[in-house]
Amino acid sequence: MAISKYFLNKVDLFILLIFEIIFFGLVFWAIEIGDTARSYAVIVAMIISIVPLMVEKLLKITLPFGVKSIIVLSLFLHIAGGVMRWYWSPTFPLFDKVAHFVSGLSVGLIILVFFLLLDLWGIRLRKTTILIGIFLLMAFFGGMWKVVEVSNDVLNHTIYNDGLTDIIGDDVAHTIGSLAAVAIAYLYILSVPIGENIHYLIRRQKRPERTRAGTG
Repeated sequence: MAISKYFLNKVDLFILLIFEIIFFGLVFWAIEIGDTARSYAVIVAMIISIVPLMVEKLLKITLPFGVKSIIVLSLFLHIAGGVMRWYWSPTFPLFDKVAHFVSGLSVGLIILVFFLLLDLWGIRLRKTTILIGIFLLMAFFGGMWKVVEVSNDVLNHTIYNDGLTDIIGDDVAHTIGSLAAVAIAYLYILSVPIGENIHYLIRRQKRPERTRAGTG
């Protein structure tokens, strides 16, 4: 028996709730270590992480399974990496690369949702166009993010980038995350039943009705 979209959405919501609790703890930890600026960043991340819920409520849709979870995970890695100093810890030498991979994956899935909304609103695109569009838009956003990081290092004397090798490593991790997003988008599109448009993936599904015991 296939797992219902309703159940998977509940799993997504549970994961989101767990991270919201963790964010709450990070706020107090940031204050405890005197990093007030990052405590505000955690609060902003908490607000951003519930935006997908607001989008679902406003547009009366259900996002594909994993979208809400990967968004909040991406926010957690970037925020906690600063608060807990994981970005600069020798204990986690590849933390920054993992964060870039997850970010590439999460933004790629957000772009997929954008294309699904276009389909819902009657703007139909070829499946190959959607997949290529996800990758190209990810390359653009990844480049812009790197410009922001480097500019922040120059203007605010932070150390988010550690030379050309680090920048190349970040780009590789981001690209792999983008390709993972394209692969997941492809699998989602393949799951659309024959005769349905791809916005089937975000169509709201009601809670399954329980059958009475003893009925056929």
